[in-house]
Amino acid sequence: MYDYLSLGAATKKYAAKEFPSPSKVWSTLHKAEKEAFDRMMRDKNSATYKAVIAGRKAHLTLEHDDAQKDEFQEALLETYNRDIAVDIDETWAKEMGVVSTTHKYRGKFDGVGVYKGRETVWDYKKTNKIKTPSGVKKYLKQCSAYAIAHNEMYGSKIDQIAIFNIGGKVIEDLSTRVFTYELDGEWAEEWLSDVRAYWKEVQSIARLPI
Repeated sequence: MYDYLSLGAATKKYAAKEFPSPSKVWSTLHKAEKEAFDRMMRDKNSATYKAVIAGRKAHLTLEHDDAQKDEFQEALLETYNRDIAVDIDETWAKEMGVVSTTHKYRGKFDGVGVYKGRETVWDYKKTNKIKTPSGVKKYLKQCSAYAIAHNEMYGSKIDQIAIFNIGGKVIEDLSTRVFTYELDGEWAEEWLSDVRAYWKEVQSIARLPI
């Protein structure tokens, strides 16, 4: 439908090398939380490390629609296809880059297309337990960022963001929940506020005497 670009190609085309990603914005504005997360990730026995690694593996399974002959990943993919993918009317692209030159940020979305009849940007989240609405706040801002940039780049009319959450540590416990929100809701404005705060902080640091 659109002439999609990898993140690297989009960055080059729009001269956006200095533009932050949503994760860069978050880590800059929440330094203490980022430092705590980094400490836990250095400990390969920590629950955080194990959950992140499991999430990354599941993400690859969903991105490529390939369980790599792993029994748990096969069950995860089957659960996703049965409970979530069945409602995806169209998939336009996965893991492609977007840039907002208006708000000066860039990123790579998980998926974009039509979900239950509406143009949607979505994000995959594999967690040990199904998230609550308050637990997906950071992800909603991230999806809003991608949707805003996609509309700016392509003139699309994405008006919905979605989090596709799959929870469970073992096959028997796998379950799903989909969180959908209007793009023009509070999450989009919170994201744009975060981007403005990021650039304000970066520019103030740049002005400090050496």
